[in-house]
Amino acid sequence: MDWKPEVDTAPLYLQVAHHLEGRISEGEFPVGSLLPTENEIAAALGVSRQTVRQAIATLRNKGRLSARKGVGTRVEAGFDPEKKRFIAHSRSELFEIAAETEFVIDTKEEISAQGKLAVELGCRPGRKFFHMAGIRYPGNRSRPFSWNEVYVDSKLAAAVKDITVARSAIFHYIEQYTGEKIQEIQQDIRPMVLDAETAAKLDVKAGDLALVVTRRYFGSGRRLLEYAFQVLPAERFTFTTTLRAEG
Repeated sequence: MDWKPEVDTAPLYLQVAHHLEGRISEGEFPVGSLLPTENEIAAALGVSRQTVRQAIATLRNKGRLSARKGVGTRVEAGFDPEKKRFIAHSRSELFEIAAETEFVIDTKEEISAQGKLAVELGCRPGRKFFHMAGIRYPGNRSRPFSWNEVYVDSKLAAAVKDITVARSAIFHYIEQYTGEKIQEIQQDIRPMVLDAETAAKLDVKAGDLALVVTRRYFGSGRRLLEYAFQVLPAERFTFTTTLRAEG
């Protein structure tokens, strides 16, 4: 397997999962076939068996693989790329999304939060942010997944100002720059009707429904370090939550 991990992007197991998924999509591992063993994959990629195990678990959760004791890991057909999960339930899933996509940034500017924006960000009027906006694409740059806008505390602008294509979560760049781990991520989801400008960016019709996902990233002392929102065409995405019995 011709593969080399990228430095400082997503966790290694997610990079391995993304690589394996690409091989499946390309037909190297057809539906119904068995993957090589964990030890074989680990040796081929130069990673630990535990990393491979985590990668396979990620793909099992997505429905791309199934595993049976004594049989092996089987490639499954139950995956629709047009209905791809794109709303994270955890911090690790945010990394996973970023590893599978590219955020192509076409706007960068320093702004002062005023009026409605200050209210939306939950900050005092006049607080400065570094603003980035653009389209998030799948790795093959087919039709857009989402329109994204990100506001980073202006004091941390150096962490992201030189990025033109982000292949990792923006908060990951912030963590690398500050050495501080994001303490809390607050996520909200709401519906919206697309205006003509946003619809054109997403290659859909004005008036179509969309999901808006907003995330606030807090550091120590609950200081807002990043605010991000993405607009996802409703026809392409499904938000699923599983509730399990307690006890």
